[in-house]
Amino acid sequence: MLLQIEATIFKRNRLHEFEKQTTKATNLLLSERTKYSSFNMFWKAVGKETKKKSGFNVQVVCDLARAIWKKQKGCNSVNGTTVKFNVPRNCKTFRTAGFFFVELGLRPRNRIAVPIKKNLNFIWFESLIKDGWTCKTFGLTPSLEICAYLSKEKETLRRRNMVGIDINNKNFAYTVLTPEGEILKQGYLGQQIWPAKVHFAERRAMLQSLRALKKLKRMRHRQQDFVYTNIGQMVREIILLAIKYDADVSIEKLSRFQPKGRRFNKRVLTIPLYIFRRILEARCFDNGIMLSRVDPYHTSKWCTRCGAVAKNGHAGKNYSLFRCQECGLAVNSDRKASLAVAVKSLLERIPENAHSDTIQISSRRVPVNGLFRPSPMPQNQPLVAPMVLERGKPTSFSHG
Repeated sequence: MLLQIEATIFKRNRLHEFEKQTTKATNLLLSERTKYSSFNMFWKAVGKETKKKSGFNVQVVCDLARAIWKKQKGCNSVNGTTVKFNVPRNCKTFRTAGFFFVELGLRPRNRIAVPIKKNLNFIWFESLIKDGWTCKTFGLTPSLEICAYLSKEKETLRRRNMVGIDINNKNFAYTVLTPEGEILKQGYLGQQIWPAKVHFAERRAMLQSLRALKKLKRMRHRQQDFVYTNIGQMVREIILLAIKYDADVSIEKLSRFQPKGRRFNKRVLTIPLYIFRRILEARCFDNGIMLSRVDPYHTSKWCTRCGAVAKNGHAGKNYSLFRCQECGLAVNSDRKASLAVAVKSLLERIPENAHSDTIQISSRRVPVNGLFRPSPMPQNQPLVAPMVLERGKPTSFSHG
């Protein structure tokens, strides 16, 4: 949330000078970023030196370094950066008779109290604070606005069933699964996005050949609006499914894909994973639904009938069809992967002191060992176990 300041010319000049120095320090750190392969090596090499040259607090330098490390490697310079200040170590708030102040620690033993303008944003900020939200971090933007990072802890009850979501390029598959292994519903979401993306790609290629830069810019905004609108609609359908079937939501813990070729980059890297996850987290929080993220290990290669893990589960060049090499099962690979996501999420509800060699999710005797990484495992977490927690009560799987 952005809060406008109501400061004197002297304080504005001090903040402008601080922003210039942080931008200069950011560009120097960007030039050193490509020399290191991990953040720890990068921080050990530049942390103390940057603090000596700039004179900033350690927390400011550390936040700048973390923000730089998250940027893409092709970024060589920035025109401005948002500097974060943590409460209470480097920032605090206080009130006087007429103003609300945010005191920022620019340097050691050098703080500046910034008054906040009492407009609609400030009224909204105060109402959220009274509603139980907390603000532990403030940020100073290049336009000299105070960015308040609000958070709220909310207790959510674990629901009985699970909705597993498999994120794909052409559509999102889902499966609603009970702890006893019964599939309540399966289907697809966002099937209208892929044809529109193909249309936008063809249109863009034509405009690029004609060098129609203004039309390309307008089309880019239309495409972005179309994708964001449809992602919002998909999230709404997921929330309605979870409410209808009394289920929590589970997705794969996917990071940014590694480029593997021109065709792969065109089709796969255009999936806005971060936008989808951010909207889904917000809507699940609003509706009291627990969102879990599971390891994607073997979710696409695991057979739901015999439990075998295939080396290559695709049927020839047909990537939408999964064919098991052991039992010959042929099913849609996306729906099968969404079932595996739901199964893995249900198994992660298992108490730490439960142990077993194998679990089945139905009377077909399906082992789920292949869904988990053999090593390394987190401490005190079993590979597999015979029960899940159903709102605080143990519910056993049928196992052999």
